[in-house]
Amino acid sequence: MKVLIVGAGIAGLTLALSLRRAGHAVVVLEKAPRLRDEGYMIDFFGSGYDAAERLGILPAIARVHYPVGRLAFLGADGHERFSLPYPALRKLLFGDRHFNFMRGDLEHVLHDSLPGLTPIRFGATVDKLRDEKGGVDVTLSDGSTQRFDLVVGADGKRSRVRELAFGPASDFVRPLGYRTLAFIADADGLGDVADRFATLTTPGRQVAVYPIRQGRVATFFIHRTDDERRDFSRAAALEELTAIYRGLGWIVPALLERAQAAPSIYYDEVAQVVAPAWHRGRVVLVGDACQCVSLLAGQGASMAMAGAYVLAEELSEAESVTLALARYQNRVRPSIENKQAAGRNMARWFVPRGPVRLAVRDLFMRMSTWRPVARLVRRQLAGQSIVERATA
Repeated sequence: MKVLIVGAGIAGLTLALSLRRAGHAVVVLEKAPRLRDEGYMIDFFGSGYDAAERLGILPAIARVHYPVGRLAFLGADGHERFSLPYPALRKLLFGDRHFNFMRGDLEHVLHDSLPGLTPIRFGATVDKLRDEKGGVDVTLSDGSTQRFDLVVGADGKRSRVRELAFGPASDFVRPLGYRTLAFIADADGLGDVADRFATLTTPGRQVAVYPIRQGRVATFFIHRTDDERRDFSRAAALEELTAIYRGLGWIVPALLERAQAAPSIYYDEVAQVVAPAWHRGRVVLVGDACQCVSLLAGQGASMAMAGAYVLAEELSEAESVTLALARYQNRVRPSIENKQAAGRNMARWFVPRGPVRLAVRDLFMRMSTWRPVARLVRRQLAGQSIVERATA
């Protein structure tokens, strides 16, 4: 089968790897000129961990893992109010089946695992789709036309493939009332930032800083907003960063200065994607294009990898493409809906609006090392792996 995958992110590269190993012909398009840079740090566990294990890439993922020493929670002035031993949490909550790394690190691991001669066309996307007679005629952004047995939209929550096959982004993207920014800066002159993932939270705002390789720190900013901004340019990011976080203490003023020289800034609204159908004819969606749970729910990267793995498995085993796509949606969608609901519930606690709710959140975090609480959290986080087939 000849498959076009639009998007060289986690879902797209996982699908390309899985399909190539199963003997299918794969072409990958990526709108960006190259693989993305580091992005922000993510937790990787659950279904995605299971998929990575089956794909045999856990050793490569282990090499990009960051061994965080502790989670430190700071007051507005930067004073450490309390901390949690992360290795103990990792064992209690995940049974050590867990990694943290930068999002871009996982994309590079997947890219480097692809079999040779897997074509990836950077700086390209699709302009038109015509699904008929057992295939899809695709007009690419360079004006050329090719025919594929299947087209996969793995191109994120503002998916071009979804727009062409299902409708505009406004029909599917559901903002949750937050915006987030992230960038990487030199650690020199920022004081002691080693061995901890430090989070400063005040009502409506949060800043996280953590050390990464080569003497740098990664940052993560998130805040509540009712503004429906649609300008996510670098200039808009710098303007909002200064307006929202000016006045905070600790190393935040230095970070705001260093943002001006950051090579790239991730800036976006926090949103979910709710799509009634994930496939139509021989066009199918995977990853954030159909199953974005938002960073409030977590597990976005994990579920993107797991969803792509399941799609590849069904395409390789089902009697027809139509049946494979239906089975894929039936296996993955219930878990995504549960995680999206959890993410919406988590929103009010992630960056609390007031001091009372913030105090309650901190109390729960302190209790997370208690075994009864840890077992409850572990059941809530993990759920049933979608990589494992349901049994009667």
